Amino acid sequence: MLPEMDARWSVSENRRNRNFSSTPLQPLEIRLQNELDSLRQEKLDLYSQLFEAGQIQRKLSGARELRHGCLQFASEVFAARFLSGDFTMFLQHGSRVLAAHGDIAGKGIPAGMWFTNLAGLLQSYGYPDSDPAEIASEVNRHLCYLRPVAPFATVFLAQVDCESGTLTYCNAGHFPPVLLRGDGQVELLESGGPLLGAIESAKFSSAELILGPGDTLLAYSDGVLECRNAAGEEFGMERLAETLRLTRQPSPRATLMVLLAALQDFANGGPICDDVSLTVIQRNTQPLTLSS
Repeated sequence: MLPEMDARWSVSENRRNRNFSSTPLQPLEIRLQNELDSLRQEKLDLYSQLFEAGQIQRKLSGARELRHGCLQFASEVFAARFLSGDFTMFLQHGSRVLAAHGDIAGKGIPAGMWFTNLAGLLQSYGYPDSDPAEIASEVNRHLCYLRPVAPFATVFLAQVDCESGTLTYCNAGHFPPVLLRGDGQVELLESGGPLLGAIESAKFSSAELILGPGDTLLAYSDGVLECRNAAGEEFGMERLAETLRLTRQPSPRATLMVLLAALQDFANGGPICDDVSLTVIQRNTQPLTLSS
């Protein structure tokens, strides 16, 4: 094409574009634009409601930090999809604290909605002197009664006497928490029973131990162990226990933050594919004043 023809064609094309852009929208186009605007608003409203639901879930979980006597508690939950199937709770009755760390089968909104039910059950059965095995048995009975609607759930329950350091626990199908002793020895807390909601006649048992000065207990979800790096490797139990051993901190909140940082470094910017949650219970060498 000759230069002068090319120039005339460009001018003509620009005129057509200007004429088209100034042409009023037709009824069909107006309707489509209105529908698109409506869908955008619905999406914004949905995100707003999901955010609010996430905040309600967080409030129902109670305090994320707690301390009494020589014991300190901290927890955190990161949802992969707005609402989390993981849950943590601290219920305090005087010098006793019931700590719960669990995982509801599934992800997102369905699992998050069932959390409300479980939170109510734990608050109903978590009396000051309740045995964790009895609590697990009652929750299991309730979930089995609601089958097949109710999901399966795992939960680690620990009743802690903050004056003596006595910890009574029941592990109902959850990944065994790690107990790091002050001398560096590691124990896994496995006593308890099966996951909740699966076997109506399931039996649950409790075990007891003493948290000594400098001891740290870590409960976690499968999202921590199954976090993957770019090579497809999982974070795993051994790496978690070793990280805990090498990152002794003066408070459970600091320990939790260091563990989360180690998890993020391992993933190296990869997406969170599952809910991630951690609970840290730590006994100090000096008593602390009561606060929450």
